[in-house]
Amino acid sequence: MNWLRAFAGILVLWSSSAAAATMSWSANTESDLAGYHIYQCNVQPCAPSSGNQSLLVTLGKVTTFDIGTPTITRHYYITAFDTGNRESVGSNLLTFTPQTAAPAPALANLKLTVIGNPILGTWGVEGSTTDLRDVMTTVYLDGEMYLTDRTPPYSFPASSGFTTTGKFGTGSHKVEFVFYLEGTSSEIGRANVTVQEGSSTISLPSSVKLTVVGNPAANAWGIDGTTSDLRDVMAKVYLDGNLHHVENYAPYSFPGDNGITATIGRFGSGSHTVQFVFYLQNTTTEIGRSSITVREGQ
Repeated sequence: MNWLRAFAGILVLWSSSAAAATMSWSANTESDLAGYHIYQCNVQPCAPSSGNQSLLVTLGKVTTFDIGTPTITRHYYITAFDTGNRESVGSNLLTFTPQTAAPAPALANLKLTVIGNPILGTWGVEGSTTDLRDVMTTVYLDGEMYLTDRTPPYSFPASSGFTTTGKFGTGSHKVEFVFYLEGTSSEIGRANVTVQEGSSTISLPSSVKLTVVGNPAANAWGIDGTTSDLRDVMAKVYLDGNLHHVENYAPYSFPGDNGITATIGRFGSGSHTVQFVFYLQNTTTEIGRSSITVREGQ
């Protein structure tokens, strides 16, 4: 084999949504050809000298190979080898990028209804939809997962088709229903409702202000929270609906806490909502809340 020339094969990729991706190339014509090595990389550069490659498979005198359907982007190249196990230079680079599945259609006619009497402290929430698909919902109370309900009518605080009421503490409560196709993680809709249980006699903070620090477009950011209220207050800080930490000292911040001015961090490209819920210190008496939504990355 002439080891001074570049490998002559041209890689071609074809794929099917129901099948797999296949590589094909022109056969070498040397009499001492023994077969081919196929290398793959998860990052570029991807070449014999890059150090990023790994040997995927060793083949005989064939001209196609089925790589399956990788779930992440991968890069490939081929070398030829002869009966003396001498290896050619690499072929041109081929990249496979998986297709992104289309999102499931949104839930039809989603509605939440407060039942009972929150002022008297006995209440609940019912969720309804005219969607005919097999769906389930995860129900959150004040940002924390409360139950999973698979049977309509979807409800809080009971599940599996039962409608009941309960008491959850004087003050403001937020109930959120997040719907999925049954047995999957494909979210198809969400809705929330906030109610005041009992009489509200506690005044709200004088002012609450949230400020973005850092640069979300560059993937490094945080939030500073301030209030002019002179009472001893605390805040629960939520990231995208999940409790991130409890903040007991001013300045209130995310992602840092305990009086440290907001540090900056990365939380994943896309939209993020940070919410501060304020309470009188060491109580469940909510006195105010504020949220801000930012988009990380371009």
